[in-house]
Amino acid sequence: MRRLTRRSLANFYYLRRPLRRFSLLLFLAAVLVVVGGFCFHDYYRHQQMSYPKAFYTTYCLIFMEHIYEYPEHWLLQLFYWVLPPLGLAVILDGIVQFSYHILRRDDNSKEWMQAMAKTYNNHVILCGLGRVGLRILQQLQQLGEEVIVLEKNAASSNIPYARKHEVPLFVGTGREEGLLEEMNLASAKSIILATDDDLANLEIALDARRLNPNIRVVMRMFDQELASKIRETFDMQIAFSTSALAAPLFATASTDPSITNSFYVDGKLLVVAEIDIANGSSLVGRDVRTLRRNHDIYVITCKRAGQANFYPEGDLKLAVADRITIQTEPPMLKQVHRWNGGEIAH
Repeated sequence: MRRLTRRSLANFYYLRRPLRRFSLLLFLAAVLVVVGGFCFHDYYRHQQMSYPKAFYTTYCLIFMEHIYEYPEHWLLQLFYWVLPPLGLAVILDGIVQFSYHILRRDDNSKEWMQAMAKTYNNHVILCGLGRVGLRILQQLQQLGEEVIVLEKNAASSNIPYARKHEVPLFVGTGREEGLLEEMNLASAKSIILATDDDLANLEIALDARRLNPNIRVVMRMFDQELASKIRETFDMQIAFSTSALAAPLFATASTDPSITNSFYVDGKLLVVAEIDIANGSSLVGRDVRTLRRNHDIYVITCKRAGQANFYPEGDLKLAVADRITIQTEPPMLKQVHRWNGGEIAH
């Protein structure tokens, strides 16, 4: 239902521009009919015309139909010569173009994307649909967020994915005049800059902040020092350095194959690891609450007999063959491996 409502509203926005053009033509035609009608009523000599008949005569002339004898008055003769080609060239052409605009609508055209973007509110604008951008888009979809995408490469292999999932997609660099407004930036809650060009990301971020001072900016940067300076100088809420994000994971994963993720929180390194409880492990029989309270080991999931239990209760006791996902600090992870039966497996 929501999709149907959105497309109906987008159709309304899509037709507004051709309707404005067509309305002008209709107004011009109405003026000609009224002026011509008064003239035929007053100057036509072959017979006396009523106002309705005079208006209808002018209307027929616009569509190249002569229903009465050729007039003697020069003004009416002018109407006979001018109105038919004017109707053919202007009025009929306007009708044809308006009909074509409706019947040949392209769901991938820029005009349709603009119309769809107007129906979005509190959405996320994603700039860049490369490998990283595609993963971000997929993650945002899983989170139930509404997304509008900007991609500079019209031949990108990831564009079909966006179109298949009916995500409004604009092609451009973000520096084109008015492009951010066309993506309804004023109503967006955040913008993610995930291109591989640091300067382009920064330029779009500044333009976005100028157009919408309250928008949340999440920016991908390759230069860690530049990311820190931008965050402080320009008051960008988040400016991620990809190298800074990847370095902890690469380093910790190289020392322990059980580590699946790692990150810093207030300068403290935390790791996420998967542990299979071995036979004879001293972890068997320990409950989740004790691990958390005494050792700062947080059990995120416990998979038992093929069933994953997320955020298990504190009184859950670990058993042989359980696979647990934990979050802790690297020294404590080493201790967990010792409790589980010895050194880290390589």
